[in-house]
Amino acid sequence: MWRSAAGGVLVTLRCALACGCMVGAMCDGLTAYGADAELGRYLSTECMTCHGVSKADSTIPNIFGLGETHFVEVIRAYRDKTLLNPVMQTIASRLKDEEIAALALYFQTAKKRK
Repeated sequence: MWRSAAGGVLVTLRCALACGCMVGAMCDGLTAYGADAELGRYLSTECMTCHGVSKADSTIPNIFGLGETHFVEVIRAYRDKTLLNPVMQTIASRLKDEEIAALALYFQTAKKRK
């Protein structure tokens, strides 16, 4: 095992980071670990079809600025068919957890075009 001149601090730091990454990967509702905002931006084009043109008085909800955790919960509920909406169930059924996380990260900071 390699040890740094600082008495193994680097090795300890690497172990801590590795453990943190494993815990982050196993967390089931949080999206911060490994989410890819660029993938989210790419995937969002389908979302924009409806959510990008909806008005304040529309039945289509505003998903821009929505918190990551809430976004993930809602999309998973559509995917699991516990939240009813045939269109959203169809769309969500095609998304993997990583894609949902990427979309959540993107929409948390995205601004609606005017």
